[in-house]
Amino acid sequence: MAGIEQLTFERGIFEPGAAVRALRDARYRHSANAIAELIDNAADADASAVDVLIEEHQVVVNTNAQWRVSRLAVADNGHGMDADTLVQALRVGGRTASLRVQAIGKYGMGLPTASASQCQRVDVWTWRESVDSPHHSYLDLKAIENGEMTEIPLADSDPVPPEWRHRISADTLNTRQGTLVVWSEIDRITARMDTIFRRIEQEIGRTYRHFINDGDLRIRMASFRDHRVDRDVEVHPNDPLFLMRNSTTSEPYDKEPMFEEYGTPKHYPIMVDDREETVEVRYSIAKKEAIIHDGRQTAGNLPYGQDARRNMGVSIVRENRELLLENAFVREGSTGGEPMNRWWGCEIRFGSGLDDTFGVDHNKQMAASLSNAARELYNSDKDTSLILEEMGVSGDDPIYQIVADIRNTTRAMVKTIGLHFGEWRKVTRPTGPNSGPPTAEEEAGTLATAVRESEIKAGETETSTDLAHDAPESDRQEELTKFIEETGLPHPEEQAARLLRNDVRYGFLDRPLYASQMFAVDSKAGVLIVSLNIDHPLHQYLELLEQRSEDPLDPLAHSGAVAIRTLLLAWARLEDQIEDRSRRQDVQQIAMDWGREARSMVEQVKREMEDKAAAEEDS
Repeated sequence: MAGIEQLTFERGIFEPGAAVRALRDARYRHSANAIAELIDNAADADASAVDVLIEEHQVVVNTNAQWRVSRLAVADNGHGMDADTLVQALRVGGRTASLRVQAIGKYGMGLPTASASQCQRVDVWTWRESVDSPHHSYLDLKAIENGEMTEIPLADSDPVPPEWRHRISADTLNTRQGTLVVWSEIDRITARMDTIFRRIEQEIGRTYRHFINDGDLRIRMASFRDHRVDRDVEVHPNDPLFLMRNSTTSEPYDKEPMFEEYGTPKHYPIMVDDREETVEVRYSIAKKEAIIHDGRQTAGNLPYGQDARRNMGVSIVRENRELLLENAFVREGSTGGEPMNRWWGCEIRFGSGLDDTFGVDHNKQMAASLSNAARELYNSDKDTSLILEEMGVSGDDPIYQIVADIRNTTRAMVKTIGLHFGEWRKVTRPTGPNSGPPTAEEEAGTLATAVRESEIKAGETETSTDLAHDAPESDRQEELTKFIEETGLPHPEEQAARLLRNDVRYGFLDRPLYASQMFAVDSKAGVLIVSLNIDHPLHQYLELLEQRSEDPLDPLAHSGAVAIRTLLLAWARLEDQIEDRSRRQDVQQIAMDWGREARSMVEQVKREMEDKAAAEEDS
């Protein structure tokens, strides 16, 4: 139209350089998650076998020669692509039609986005009639960023490179159909090769555990140095519910499940656009003999206990493929090796029809709505129904209903595990001259007993607890047994005998208490008993310290545990010596307030300790 000045600047929706940089900054948690995008494509193409092939070369790092990844390939025996479909697959958002009714792929972003996040160039060969007559095309990120490449090249007939063809296993190399994706000029995979291999194996094994366990997909990983095979393994299921046989779990649970089903799976129907989708939630809990190894040793520091720590959280599974292992569902958002949370499992399974409902992102690493609901509900000590009422959330909101049920069920499991983890170990601990060094509990109890006996000898007034200490042992055993039985703890007779052992005046129990209550003090049968709340971070921190005390590299852990237990016994002594009932109630209220104030601070200390332990393990 006349009078309107013509625009002279570029009007393309995307500026190539900026678009490439955005693709390169795609946030995958690990290289394994980017590789998973390629395996997703293989699964959508009905592949039964996939090879992940890693080529290494030597580089000099601080005068030392080290092996680094130079190229990485993923090959599959799926139905392959024709020339036009190949070009579409390399386009950002160029979604290709899957033969599967419900595909894993979401927006057609996987191949280009995952590749760009790891390397500068990706080549794809695919064939539908013969491996000798494939279609080939590529993306060159440097060329795109420099403005030298503005379109996906039309497919050519370049042959599959011989070195890759020879490396693909016989199961995967289907000469009639298949696909090979090769990343080269890799610049985002920089860790040591053994770390990369181990992490990829663990992550891929967990992500596709259902495909592998059901026999629908075989995944092989191999690395090559100087054109020779360095490692060659078949990926086994890495099951965070620990219910699968022949898994990656360490002995003795590599062949048999380490956990058992907890209850029966729950199903939640959700209406989406006039159709019903179903969510399934399953739970598992560790077998007693797994938590306490060989009747006496806590298993947290054993290899299979570390496997449990690495797989801690709620597994969110979409289309039979894990999206993520969400730590927001772990009590108080804990991310490390908290002793009890590692011994339960939970899995949420749903189909792609619920992507919008659950907030599944384009690179299939998040279900934002589920995770956000978990953070809202888990970071509070209040009853679930009260939290929902305060939030103004309807009781029939499907997301909050599911998360609330998980919150209630996992807390019930934690209480069960806490009883096994703490009490059973103490009950079965041997006594006598060959029973090993004293635990932190025994050491603190013996110290406090010695102090009190010296005070009594010096003429201090005896309390009612002191007087009851002189009653016949059979009467004391009966009274203690009845008290422990009323608390709901297991093995009341054995635990009573433990508290009376060696004639100590002080002891500990681990049991559920009210809300943020850190501990409670009771005087029974001449023993002043401190009951630690298994739901409070202090108890969990103590368990961490006492686990670490078995590690020769952490000699101060035991002393720390003794110090904490001694301080708690000092408070118990204070309460016991107050005769005025009203004043004693005031002191008990102060203890309640102390527990509430200590909660967040102890939780922070516990997290830092867990993160340090995780960093030590990774190093």
